[in-house]
Amino acid sequence: MKKLVLALVLVLAFSFTALANPFVDVPLNHWAYDSVQSLAAKGVIVGYPDGTFGGAKSLTRYEFAEATAKALAYVEGMGFAVAEDVAILEKLAIEFADELASLGVTVADLEASLGAQSEAVAALEETVAKLDTFFDPVVITGDINVEYKKVILPTVSPATLTDQTEIGIEAEVNDTTTVGIEMEFENILNENVNLDVDSWRFWLEHDGPDLHLLIDEIEPDDIGLGLIYAFDTYQEEFWGVWAQWMWDADDSDLGTWTLFMDVEEFYILNIGFEAGDDDIPIGVTASYDPLAIGYAASVDLSFDIGDEDDTTVAIEAGMFYGATMAFAGVGSLSGEYDDFNLDVDVYYVQPGFVPTNTDWDDDEIGVDLTVGFPLTDEEDDTQIDVEASWNYEMDAAFVANVTHEIGAELAFTMDADTEEEAMIGVTYDVLTGGIDLEAEYVNLPLGDDSEFVLSAHAEYAVATGDYMGVATLVYAFEEDMTLLLEARVDTYSAFAPYSAEVKLEYAVAENTDIYVGFEYNDWDDDINDWDEYAIVGTDSTVTAGVDVTF
Repeated sequence: MKKLVLALVLVLAFSFTALANPFVDVPLNHWAYDSVQSLAAKGVIVGYPDGTFGGAKSLTRYEFAEATAKALAYVEGMGFAVAEDVAILEKLAIEFADELASLGVTVADLEASLGAQSEAVAALEETVAKLDTFFDPVVITGDINVEYKKVILPTVSPATLTDQTEIGIEAEVNDTTTVGIEMEFENILNENVNLDVDSWRFWLEHDGPDLHLLIDEIEPDDIGLGLIYAFDTYQEEFWGVWAQWMWDADDSDLGTWTLFMDVEEFYILNIGFEAGDDDIPIGVTASYDPLAIGYAASVDLSFDIGDEDDTTVAIEAGMFYGATMAFAGVGSLSGEYDDFNLDVDVYYVQPGFVPTNTDWDDDEIGVDLTVGFPLTDEEDDTQIDVEASWNYEMDAAFVANVTHEIGAELAFTMDADTEEEAMIGVTYDVLTGGIDLEAEYVNLPLGDDSEFVLSAHAEYAVATGDYMGVATLVYAFEEDMTLLLEARVDTYSAFAPYSAEVKLEYAVAENTDIYVGFEYNDWDDDINDWDEYAIVGTDSTVTAGVDVTF
Protein backbone atom coordinates (compact mmCIF):
# COMPACT_ATOMS: atom_id res chain seq x y z
CA MET A 1 0.00 0.00 0.00
CA LYS A 2 2.92 2.38 0.71
CA LYS A 3 4.12 1.82 -2.86
CA LEU A 4 0.63 2.62 -4.17
CA VAL A 5 0.48 5.87 -2.20
CA LEU A 6 3.98 6.88 -3.32
CA ALA A 7 3.18 6.14 -6.95
CA LEU A 8 -0.04 8.15 -6.73
CA VAL A 9 1.76 11.15 -5.23
CA LEU A 10 4.45 11.04 -7.92
CA VAL A 11 1.89 10.77 -10.74
CA LEU A 12 -0.16 13.69 -9.40
CA ALA A 13 2.94 15.80 -8.81
CA PHE A 14 4.22 15.16 -12.33
CA SER A 15 0.81 15.85 -13.90
CA PHE A 16 0.18 19.16 -12.22
CA THR A 17 3.71 20.50 -12.49
CA ALA A 18 3.53 19.76 -16.20
CA LEU A 19 0.89 22.48 -16.47
CA ALA A 20 1.87 26.15 -16.41
CA ASN A 21 2.32 27.43 -12.86
CA PRO A 22 0.57 30.84 -12.62
CA PHE A 23 2.29 31.68 -9.35
CA VAL A 24 5.89 31.62 -10.62
CA ASP A 25 7.56 35.02 -10.35
CA VAL A 26 8.63 36.61 -13.63
CA PRO A 27 12.30 37.78 -13.52
CA LEU A 28 12.69 41.55 -13.20
CA ASN A 29 14.67 41.69 -16.44
CA HIS A 30 11.79 40.16 -18.42
CA TRP A 31 10.50 42.26 -21.37
CA ALA A 32 6.94 42.04 -20.03
CA TYR A 33 7.69 44.67 -17.33
CA ASP A 34 8.52 47.35 -19.90
CA SER A 35 5.54 46.40 -22.05
CA VAL A 36 3.03 46.61 -19.19
CA GLN A 37 4.58 49.88 -17.91
CA SER A 38 4.19 51.46 -21.35
CA LEU A 39 0.50 50.47 -21.41
CA ALA A 40 0.03 51.80 -17.88
CA ALA A 41 1.61 55.10 -18.84
CA LYS A 42 -0.94 55.50 -21.65
CA GLY A 43 -3.84 54.67 -19.31
CA VAL A 44 -4.61 51.35 -20.99
CA ILE A 45 -3.89 49.62 -17.66
CA VAL A 46 -4.85 51.54 -14.55
CA GLY A 47 -3.37 50.84 -11.13
CA TYR A 48 -2.49 47.17 -11.19
CA PRO A 49 -1.77 45.78 -8.72
CA ASP A 50 -0.84 48.75 -6.49
CA GLY A 51 -1.32 51.76 -8.79
CA THR A 52 2.01 51.39 -10.57
CA PHE A 53 4.19 48.77 -12.20
CA GLY A 54 7.47 50.27 -11.06
CA GLY A 55 9.73 49.35 -8.20
CA ALA A 56 11.77 46.28 -7.54
CA LYS A 57 8.84 43.99 -6.65
CA SER A 58 8.57 41.05 -9.04
CA LEU A 59 5.17 40.01 -10.37
CA THR A 60 3.81 36.52 -10.98
CA ARG A 61 2.69 35.22 -14.33
CA TYR A 62 -0.85 35.25 -12.98
CA GLU A 63 -0.61 38.98 -12.14
CA PHE A 64 0.70 39.73 -15.63
CA ALA A 65 -2.17 37.73 -17.11
CA GLU A 66 -4.70 39.69 -15.06
CA ALA A 67 -3.19 42.96 -16.25
CA THR A 68 -3.30 41.77 -19.86
CA ALA A 69 -6.93 40.64 -19.48
CA LYS A 70 -7.89 44.09 -18.12
CA ALA A 71 -6.12 45.78 -20.99
CA LEU A 72 -7.90 43.57 -23.53
CA ALA A 73 -11.25 44.42 -21.95
CA TYR A 74 -10.35 48.14 -22.04
CA VAL A 75 -9.43 48.04 -25.72
CA GLU A 76 -12.60 46.10 -26.58
CA GLY A 77 -14.70 48.66 -24.71
CA MET A 78 -13.05 51.61 -26.49
CA GLY A 79 -13.71 50.07 -29.92
CA PHE A 80 -10.32 51.20 -31.25
CA ALA A 81 -6.64 51.12 -30.23
CA VAL A 82 -3.28 52.42 -31.39
CA ALA A 83 -1.46 49.83 -33.52
CA GLU A 84 1.57 49.97 -31.21
CA ASP A 85 -0.63 49.11 -28.19
CA VAL A 86 -2.29 46.24 -30.09
CA ALA A 87 1.15 44.83 -30.94
CA ILE A 88 2.17 44.97 -27.26
CA LEU A 89 -1.09 43.30 -26.17
CA GLU A 90 -0.71 40.59 -28.77
CA LYS A 91 2.81 39.81 -27.59
CA LEU A 92 1.65 39.70 -23.95
CA ALA A 93 -1.33 37.49 -24.88
CA ILE A 94 0.95 35.00 -26.62
CA GLU A 95 3.35 34.89 -23.66
CA PHE A 96 0.62 34.41 -21.05
CA ALA A 97 -1.83 32.31 -23.10
CA ASP A 98 -1.96 29.53 -20.50
CA GLU A 99 -2.76 31.93 -17.68
CA LEU A 100 -5.33 33.85 -19.75
CA ALA A 101 -7.11 30.56 -20.46
CA SER A 102 -7.26 29.83 -16.73
CA LEU A 103 -8.75 33.30 -16.17
CA GLY A 104 -11.56 32.53 -18.60
CA VAL A 105 -10.38 34.70 -21.49
CA THR A 106 -11.86 33.12 -24.63
CA VAL A 107 -10.89 33.12 -28.27
CA ALA A 108 -13.88 35.39 -28.91
CA ASP A 109 -12.50 37.90 -26.38
CA LEU A 110 -9.15 38.03 -28.18
CA GLU A 111 -10.79 38.34 -31.58
CA ALA A 112 -12.87 41.29 -30.35
CA SER A 113 -9.76 43.09 -29.05
CA LEU A 114 -6.98 42.07 -31.45
CA GLY A 115 -8.72 40.78 -34.58
CA ALA A 116 -9.48 37.32 -35.87
CA GLN A 117 -6.11 36.92 -37.59
CA SER A 118 -4.06 37.64 -34.48
CA GLU A 119 -1.24 35.26 -33.57
CA ALA A 120 -2.48 35.56 -29.98
CA VAL A 121 -5.77 33.97 -31.04
CA ALA A 122 -3.86 31.03 -32.51
CA ALA A 123 -1.76 30.74 -29.34
CA LEU A 124 -4.86 30.66 -27.12
CA GLU A 125 -6.56 28.11 -29.37
CA GLU A 126 -3.46 25.91 -29.11
CA THR A 127 -3.44 26.29 -25.32
CA VAL A 128 -7.13 25.38 -25.03
CA ALA A 129 -6.59 22.35 -27.27
CA LYS A 130 -3.72 21.15 -25.07
CA LEU A 131 -5.81 21.57 -21.91
CA ASP A 132 -8.72 19.72 -23.51
CA THR A 133 -6.41 16.90 -24.58
CA PHE A 134 -5.01 16.63 -21.06
CA PHE A 135 -8.25 16.80 -19.11
CA ASP A 136 -10.79 15.12 -21.44
CA PRO A 137 -9.84 11.53 -20.51
CA VAL A 138 -9.71 12.43 -16.80
CA VAL A 139 -12.81 12.93 -14.64
CA ILE A 140 -12.44 14.09 -11.03
CA THR A 141 -15.39 13.71 -8.65
CA GLY A 142 -15.74 13.97 -4.92
CA ASP A 143 -17.76 14.62 -1.82
CA ILE A 144 -16.88 16.74 1.22
CA ASN A 145 -18.88 16.49 4.43
CA VAL A 146 -18.23 18.49 7.60
CA GLU A 147 -20.39 17.73 10.64
CA TYR A 148 -20.71 19.25 14.11
CA LYS A 149 -22.16 16.98 16.79
CA LYS A 150 -22.83 17.45 20.49
CA VAL A 151 -24.60 15.15 22.94
CA ILE A 152 -26.72 17.24 25.35
CA LEU A 153 -28.75 14.54 27.13
CA PRO A 154 -28.64 12.67 29.48
CA THR A 155 -25.24 14.31 30.09
CA VAL A 156 -23.49 17.07 28.16
CA SER A 157 -20.48 15.81 26.25
CA PRO A 158 -17.76 17.82 24.46
CA ALA A 159 -18.70 18.78 20.93
CA THR A 160 -16.98 17.10 17.99
CA LEU A 161 -16.22 18.45 14.54
CA THR A 162 -15.53 15.77 11.97
CA ASP A 163 -14.95 15.94 8.26
CA GLN A 164 -14.77 13.37 5.52
CA THR A 165 -13.47 13.95 2.00
CA GLU A 166 -13.80 11.49 -0.85
CA ILE A 167 -11.92 12.10 -4.10
CA GLY A 168 -12.35 10.00 -7.23
CA ILE A 169 -10.11 10.14 -10.32
CA GLU A 170 -11.21 8.31 -13.47
CA ALA A 171 -9.05 8.03 -16.58
CA GLU A 172 -9.85 6.62 -20.00
CA VAL A 173 -6.93 4.47 -21.11
CA ASN A 174 -8.34 3.55 -24.52
CA ASP A 175 -11.66 2.88 -26.22
CA THR A 176 -12.31 -0.22 -24.12
CA THR A 177 -10.46 0.34 -20.83
CA THR A 178 -11.05 2.75 -17.96
CA VAL A 179 -9.21 2.94 -14.64
CA GLY A 180 -9.79 4.95 -11.50
CA ILE A 181 -9.03 5.41 -7.85
CA GLU A 182 -11.14 6.66 -4.95
CA MET A 183 -9.46 8.08 -1.85
CA GLU A 184 -10.94 8.97 1.51
CA PHE A 185 -9.54 11.42 4.05
CA GLU A 186 -10.95 12.14 7.52
CA ASN A 187 -10.49 14.82 10.19
CA ILE A 188 -8.43 17.24 8.16
CA LEU A 189 -9.90 20.26 9.98
CA ASN A 190 -8.98 19.13 13.49
CA GLU A 191 -5.45 18.18 12.35
CA ASN A 192 -5.99 14.55 13.31
CA VAL A 193 -5.80 13.47 9.69
CA ASN A 194 -6.70 9.89 8.89
CA LEU A 195 -5.97 8.80 5.35
CA ASP A 196 -8.27 5.78 5.87
CA VAL A 197 -6.22 3.81 3.36
CA ASP A 198 -8.32 0.70 4.01
CA SER A 199 -11.25 2.42 2.31
CA TRP A 200 -9.25 3.54 -0.72
CA ARG A 201 -10.43 1.85 -3.87
CA PHE A 202 -8.70 1.16 -7.15
CA TRP A 203 -10.82 -0.07 -10.04
CA LEU A 204 -10.37 -1.13 -13.64
CA GLU A 205 -12.96 -1.91 -16.30
CA HIS A 206 -12.35 -3.40 -19.73
CA ASP A 207 -15.35 -3.76 -22.06
CA GLY A 208 -14.12 -5.44 -25.22
CA PRO A 209 -16.06 -7.24 -27.96
CA ASP A 210 -15.67 -10.66 -26.29
CA LEU A 211 -14.46 -9.96 -22.75
CA HIS A 212 -15.86 -7.71 -20.04
CA LEU A 213 -13.51 -7.44 -17.04
CA LEU A 214 -14.18 -5.50 -13.85
CA ILE A 215 -11.92 -5.11 -10.81
CA ASP A 216 -14.01 -3.12 -8.37
CA GLU A 217 -16.77 -3.30 -5.79
CA ILE A 218 -19.11 -5.63 -7.64
CA GLU A 219 -22.72 -6.79 -7.37
CA PRO A 220 -23.09 -10.05 -9.34
CA ASP A 221 -26.57 -11.23 -10.30
CA ASP A 222 -28.09 -14.24 -8.57
CA ILE A 223 -27.29 -17.60 -10.16
CA GLY A 224 -30.22 -19.92 -10.85
CA LEU A 225 -32.41 -20.26 -7.76
CA GLY A 226 -29.60 -19.27 -5.40
CA LEU A 227 -28.28 -22.68 -4.33
CA ILE A 228 -24.65 -21.65 -4.88
CA TYR A 229 -24.87 -17.87 -5.12
CA ALA A 230 -27.56 -15.35 -4.14
CA PHE A 231 -26.34 -11.75 -4.01
CA ASP A 232 -28.40 -10.46 -1.07
CA THR A 233 -27.35 -13.39 1.11
CA TYR A 234 -23.73 -12.27 1.13
CA GLN A 235 -23.81 -8.47 1.31
CA GLU A 236 -24.70 -5.44 -0.77
CA GLU A 237 -21.40 -5.45 -2.65
CA PHE A 238 -17.86 -6.67 -2.21
CA TRP A 239 -14.44 -5.78 -3.56
CA GLY A 240 -13.35 -8.38 -6.05
CA VAL A 241 -12.97 -9.42 -9.68
CA TRP A 242 -15.75 -10.07 -12.19
CA ALA A 243 -15.19 -11.27 -15.75
CA GLN A 244 -17.55 -12.40 -18.49
CA TRP A 245 -16.67 -13.66 -21.92
CA MET A 246 -18.27 -15.54 -24.81
CA TRP A 247 -16.56 -18.33 -26.69
CA ASP A 248 -17.60 -19.20 -30.20
CA ALA A 249 -15.04 -21.49 -31.80
CA ASP A 250 -15.70 -23.36 -35.08
CA ASP A 251 -19.36 -22.34 -35.01
CA SER A 252 -19.80 -24.30 -31.79
CA ASP A 253 -21.49 -22.19 -29.16
CA LEU A 254 -19.67 -22.72 -25.86
CA GLY A 255 -21.95 -20.30 -24.03
CA THR A 256 -21.30 -17.30 -21.82
CA TRP A 257 -18.70 -17.77 -19.08
CA THR A 258 -18.90 -15.65 -15.96
CA LEU A 259 -16.24 -15.75 -13.26
CA PHE A 260 -16.22 -13.67 -10.09
CA MET A 261 -14.43 -13.86 -6.77
CA ASP A 262 -13.92 -12.32 -3.39
CA VAL A 263 -10.31 -13.38 -3.38
CA GLU A 264 -10.06 -14.53 0.25
CA GLU A 265 -13.55 -16.01 0.53
CA PHE A 266 -14.96 -17.61 -2.62
CA TYR A 267 -14.44 -18.23 -6.35
CA ILE A 268 -17.46 -18.87 -8.58
CA LEU A 269 -17.63 -19.86 -12.26
CA ASN A 270 -20.92 -20.05 -14.16
CA ILE A 271 -21.40 -21.24 -17.73
CA GLY A 272 -24.71 -20.33 -19.34
CA PHE A 273 -25.92 -21.70 -22.67
CA GLU A 274 -29.08 -22.80 -24.48
CA ALA A 275 -29.85 -26.40 -25.33
CA GLY A 276 -32.35 -28.28 -27.44
CA ASP A 277 -34.69 -27.20 -30.17
CA ASP A 278 -36.57 -24.98 -27.72
CA ASP A 279 -33.36 -23.16 -26.65
CA ILE A 280 -33.85 -23.99 -22.98
CA PRO A 281 -31.39 -21.93 -20.87
CA ILE A 282 -29.09 -24.09 -18.76
CA GLY A 283 -26.46 -22.98 -16.26
CA VAL A 284 -23.57 -24.95 -14.80
CA THR A 285 -21.90 -23.50 -11.72
CA ALA A 286 -18.77 -24.48 -9.80
CA SER A 287 -17.42 -22.87 -6.64
CA TYR A 288 -14.28 -23.02 -4.56
CA ASP A 289 -15.30 -21.72 -1.14
CA PRO A 290 -12.42 -21.10 1.34
CA LEU A 291 -14.74 -19.29 3.76
CA ALA A 292 -17.09 -22.28 3.98
CA ILE A 293 -14.14 -24.70 3.64
CA GLY A 294 -15.44 -26.67 0.71
CA TYR A 295 -16.41 -27.00 -2.92
CA ALA A 296 -19.82 -26.63 -4.55
CA ALA A 297 -21.43 -27.34 -7.91
CA SER A 298 -24.92 -27.05 -9.38
CA VAL A 299 -26.96 -27.26 -12.55
CA ASP A 300 -29.99 -25.04 -13.19
CA LEU A 301 -32.49 -24.72 -16.00
CA SER A 302 -35.79 -23.00 -16.72
CA PHE A 303 -38.54 -23.36 -19.29
CA ASP A 304 -42.04 -22.11 -20.05
CA ILE A 305 -45.16 -24.27 -20.17
CA GLY A 306 -48.83 -23.70 -20.93
CA ASP A 307 -50.71 -22.83 -24.08
CA GLU A 308 -49.40 -19.27 -23.98
CA ASP A 309 -46.11 -20.01 -22.20
CA ASP A 310 -47.54 -18.13 -19.22
CA THR A 311 -45.99 -20.40 -16.60
CA THR A 312 -42.26 -20.57 -15.87
CA VAL A 313 -40.69 -23.59 -14.22
CA ALA A 314 -37.14 -23.41 -12.82
CA ILE A 315 -35.07 -26.17 -11.24
CA GLU A 316 -31.64 -26.26 -9.62
CA ALA A 317 -29.76 -29.19 -8.11
CA GLY A 318 -26.44 -28.93 -6.33
CA MET A 319 -23.87 -30.51 -4.05
CA PHE A 320 -21.39 -29.22 -1.48
CA TYR A 321 -18.31 -31.08 -0.34
CA GLY A 322 -16.84 -29.91 2.93
CA ALA A 323 -16.61 -32.12 5.99
CA THR A 324 -19.07 -34.44 4.23
CA MET A 325 -20.94 -34.59 0.95
CA ALA A 326 -24.34 -32.83 1.04
CA PHE A 327 -26.98 -32.37 -1.66
CA ALA A 328 -29.79 -29.92 -2.30
CA GLY A 329 -32.55 -29.44 -4.82
CA VAL A 330 -34.97 -26.55 -5.30
CA GLY A 331 -37.73 -25.82 -7.77
CA SER A 332 -40.09 -22.96 -8.51
CA LEU A 333 -43.23 -22.39 -10.52
CA SER A 334 -44.53 -18.92 -11.27
CA GLY A 335 -47.12 -17.46 -13.57
CA GLU A 336 -49.43 -14.51 -14.13
CA TYR A 337 -52.90 -15.38 -15.32
CA ASP A 338 -56.11 -13.50 -16.12
CA ASP A 339 -57.49 -13.46 -12.57
CA PHE A 340 -54.56 -14.33 -10.32
CA ASN A 341 -50.83 -14.91 -10.09
CA LEU A 342 -49.10 -17.88 -8.50
CA ASP A 343 -45.64 -18.53 -7.03
CA VAL A 344 -44.57 -21.87 -5.57
CA ASP A 345 -41.14 -22.82 -4.19
CA VAL A 346 -40.22 -26.33 -3.04
CA TYR A 347 -36.86 -27.23 -1.56
CA TYR A 348 -34.87 -30.02 0.04
CA VAL A 349 -31.49 -29.17 1.57
CA GLN A 350 -29.43 -31.74 3.44
CA PRO A 351 -27.40 -30.97 6.60
CA GLY A 352 -23.92 -29.71 5.71
CA PHE A 353 -24.96 -27.92 2.53
CA VAL A 354 -23.44 -24.57 3.52
CA PRO A 355 -21.93 -22.54 0.64
CA THR A 356 -21.09 -19.00 1.78
CA ASN A 357 -23.65 -17.35 -0.49
CA THR A 358 -26.49 -19.86 -0.59
CA ASP A 359 -30.02 -18.52 -0.28
CA TRP A 360 -31.22 -21.67 1.49
CA ASP A 361 -30.78 -23.00 5.04
CA ASP A 362 -29.40 -26.50 5.39
CA ASP A 363 -31.33 -29.35 7.03
CA GLU A 364 -34.70 -28.24 5.69
CA ILE A 365 -37.46 -29.47 3.44
CA GLY A 366 -40.36 -27.20 2.71
CA VAL A 367 -42.79 -25.41 0.45
CA ASP A 368 -43.67 -21.72 -0.01
CA LEU A 369 -46.96 -20.91 -1.71
CA THR A 370 -48.17 -17.42 -2.64
CA VAL A 371 -51.37 -16.59 -4.51
CA GLY A 372 -52.31 -13.02 -5.48
CA PHE A 373 -55.61 -11.62 -6.76
CA PRO A 374 -56.30 -8.15 -8.17
CA LEU A 375 -59.48 -6.64 -6.69
CA THR A 376 -59.68 -3.74 -9.15
CA ASP A 377 -59.61 -3.24 -12.90
CA GLU A 378 -56.44 -2.05 -14.62
CA GLU A 379 -58.02 1.31 -15.52
CA ASP A 380 -59.00 2.14 -11.93
CA ASP A 381 -57.12 5.02 -10.32
CA THR A 382 -56.41 2.99 -7.19
CA GLN A 383 -55.11 -0.54 -7.60
CA ILE A 384 -55.93 -3.05 -4.84
CA ASP A 385 -54.41 -6.52 -4.60
CA VAL A 386 -54.79 -9.26 -2.03
CA GLU A 387 -52.15 -11.92 -1.44
CA ALA A 388 -52.27 -15.12 0.58
CA SER A 389 -49.20 -17.12 1.59
CA TRP A 390 -48.36 -20.43 3.23
CA ASN A 391 -44.94 -21.61 4.44
CA TYR A 392 -44.35 -25.12 5.79
CA GLU A 393 -40.92 -26.51 6.73
CA MET A 394 -39.54 -29.64 8.40
CA ASP A 395 -36.03 -30.83 9.03
CA ALA A 396 -34.44 -32.93 6.28
CA ALA A 397 -35.12 -36.15 8.22
CA PHE A 398 -38.90 -35.45 8.29
CA VAL A 399 -38.87 -35.53 12.10
CA ALA A 400 -39.34 -31.99 13.47
CA ASN A 401 -41.71 -29.30 12.24
CA VAL A 402 -39.60 -26.15 11.86
CA THR A 403 -42.02 -23.55 10.46
CA HIS A 404 -45.73 -23.38 9.77
CA GLU A 405 -47.07 -19.91 8.95
CA ILE A 406 -50.11 -18.58 7.13
CA GLY A 407 -50.23 -14.97 5.97
CA ALA A 408 -52.40 -12.49 4.12
CA GLU A 409 -51.70 -9.01 2.77
CA LEU A 410 -53.87 -6.30 1.27
CA ALA A 411 -51.89 -3.85 -0.90
CA PHE A 412 -53.02 -0.48 -2.30
CA THR A 413 -51.35 1.60 -5.02
CA MET A 414 -52.86 5.08 -5.13
CA ASP A 415 -50.31 6.72 -7.44
CA ALA A 416 -47.58 4.73 -9.17
CA ASP A 417 -45.71 7.88 -10.28
CA THR A 418 -45.31 9.30 -6.74
CA GLU A 419 -45.12 5.79 -5.19
CA GLU A 420 -48.05 6.50 -2.89
CA GLU A 421 -48.74 3.02 -1.52
CA ALA A 422 -50.24 1.27 1.49
CA MET A 423 -50.47 -2.24 2.89
CA ILE A 424 -52.07 -4.21 5.73
CA GLY A 425 -50.70 -7.64 6.58
CA VAL A 426 -51.28 -10.43 9.10
CA THR A 427 -49.21 -13.55 9.83
CA TYR A 428 -50.44 -16.51 11.91
CA ASP A 429 -47.87 -18.91 13.38
CA VAL A 430 -49.59 -22.29 13.57
CA LEU A 431 -46.91 -23.75 15.85
CA THR A 432 -47.08 -21.05 18.55
CA GLY A 433 -50.51 -19.53 17.95
CA GLY A 434 -48.89 -16.10 17.62
CA ILE A 435 -50.39 -13.40 15.41
CA ASP A 436 -48.32 -10.54 14.01
CA LEU A 437 -49.92 -7.49 12.40
CA GLU A 438 -48.20 -5.03 10.03
CA ALA A 439 -49.36 -1.83 8.33
CA GLU A 440 -47.71 0.83 6.20
CA TYR A 441 -48.62 3.94 4.26
CA VAL A 442 -45.90 5.81 2.34
CA ASN A 443 -45.80 9.11 0.42
CA LEU A 444 -49.24 10.37 1.44
CA PRO A 445 -49.57 14.00 0.25
CA LEU A 446 -51.27 16.35 2.70
CA GLY A 447 -52.83 19.30 0.91
CA ASP A 448 -53.30 20.13 -2.74
CA ASP A 449 -49.74 21.28 -3.46
CA SER A 450 -48.02 18.26 -1.83
CA GLU A 451 -45.86 20.43 0.40
CA PHE A 452 -46.46 17.91 3.20
CA VAL A 453 -45.77 14.21 2.63
CA LEU A 454 -46.46 11.66 5.38
CA SER A 455 -45.17 8.09 5.64
CA ALA A 456 -45.74 5.60 8.46
CA HIS A 457 -45.02 1.98 9.35
CA ALA A 458 -46.20 -0.11 12.32
CA GLU A 459 -45.90 -3.69 13.61
CA TYR A 460 -47.79 -5.36 16.49
CA ALA A 461 -47.35 -8.78 18.13
CA VAL A 462 -50.73 -9.82 19.54
CA ALA A 463 -49.42 -12.51 21.89
CA THR A 464 -46.89 -10.33 23.72
CA GLY A 465 -48.42 -6.89 23.19
CA ASP A 466 -45.12 -5.58 21.83
CA TYR A 467 -45.19 -3.02 19.04
CA MET A 468 -43.01 -0.67 17.06
CA GLY A 469 -43.78 2.18 14.74
CA VAL A 470 -42.30 5.11 12.89
CA ALA A 471 -43.89 8.11 11.17
CA THR A 472 -42.09 10.70 9.01
CA LEU A 473 -43.42 14.07 7.87
CA VAL A 474 -41.52 15.85 5.07
CA TYR A 475 -42.36 19.52 4.61
CA ALA A 476 -40.94 21.27 1.51
CA PHE A 477 -41.78 24.84 2.51
CA GLU A 478 -39.34 26.33 -0.01
CA GLU A 479 -38.02 25.04 -3.32
CA ASP A 480 -34.58 24.59 -1.79
CA MET A 481 -35.47 23.96 1.87
CA THR A 482 -36.97 20.86 3.50
CA LEU A 483 -38.00 20.11 7.08
CA LEU A 484 -38.20 16.50 8.26
CA LEU A 485 -39.99 15.42 11.44
CA GLU A 486 -39.93 11.82 12.65
CA ALA A 487 -41.43 10.04 15.66
CA ARG A 488 -40.72 6.45 16.71
CA VAL A 489 -41.91 3.91 19.29
CA ASP A 490 -40.27 0.58 20.08
CA THR A 491 -41.36 -1.54 23.03
CA TYR A 492 -38.79 -4.19 22.05
CA SER A 493 -35.94 -1.79 22.88
CA ALA A 494 -33.92 -2.29 26.05
CA PHE A 495 -32.93 1.42 26.03
CA ALA A 496 -36.00 3.60 25.54
CA PRO A 497 -39.60 3.09 24.31
CA TYR A 498 -39.70 6.17 22.08
CA SER A 499 -37.51 8.44 20.00
CA ALA A 500 -37.86 11.54 17.83
CA GLU A 501 -35.79 13.52 15.33
CA VAL A 502 -36.05 16.81 13.45
CA LYS A 503 -33.81 17.89 10.58
CA LEU A 504 -33.70 21.00 8.37
CA GLU A 505 -31.99 20.66 4.98
CA TYR A 506 -31.13 23.69 2.84
CA ALA A 507 -29.70 23.55 -0.68
CA VAL A 508 -27.69 26.77 -0.58
CA ALA A 509 -26.31 26.24 -4.10
CA GLU A 510 -25.97 23.60 -6.75
CA ASN A 511 -24.36 20.49 -5.21
CA THR A 512 -24.04 22.26 -1.84
CA ASP A 513 -26.33 21.44 1.09
CA ILE A 514 -26.30 22.44 4.74
CA TYR A 515 -28.35 20.86 7.50
CA VAL A 516 -29.09 21.13 11.20
CA GLY A 517 -30.91 18.60 13.35
CA PHE A 518 -31.75 17.22 16.77
CA GLU A 519 -32.37 13.59 17.75
CA TYR A 520 -33.89 12.43 21.04
CA ASN A 521 -32.77 8.86 21.84
CA ASP A 522 -30.72 7.02 19.25
CA TRP A 523 -32.52 5.37 16.33
CA ASP A 524 -30.68 2.64 14.45
CA ASP A 525 -30.94 4.41 11.09
CA ASP A 526 -30.99 7.82 9.43
CA ILE A 527 -34.06 10.00 9.40
CA ASN A 528 -36.54 9.01 6.68
CA ASP A 529 -34.73 5.69 6.23
CA TRP A 530 -36.44 2.57 7.56
CA ASP A 531 -34.04 -0.23 6.86
CA GLU A 532 -33.76 -0.79 10.61
CA TYR A 533 -36.51 -0.43 13.22
CA ALA A 534 -34.85 -0.17 16.61
CA ILE A 535 -34.00 2.34 19.33
CA VAL A 536 -30.41 1.60 20.34
CA GLY A 537 -29.49 4.25 22.93
CA THR A 538 -30.52 7.17 25.11
CA ASP A 539 -28.19 9.91 23.84
CA SER A 540 -29.88 13.05 22.53
CA THR A 541 -27.73 14.84 19.98
CA VAL A 542 -27.55 18.17 18.15
CA THR A 543 -25.98 18.00 14.68
CA ALA A 544 -25.14 20.49 11.94
CA GLY A 545 -23.18 20.05 8.76
CA VAL A 546 -22.42 20.91 5.17
CA ASP A 547 -22.17 18.52 2.23
CA VAL A 548 -20.55 19.44 -1.09
CA THR A 549 -20.38 17.20 -4.14
CA PHE A 550 -18.47 17.78 -7.37
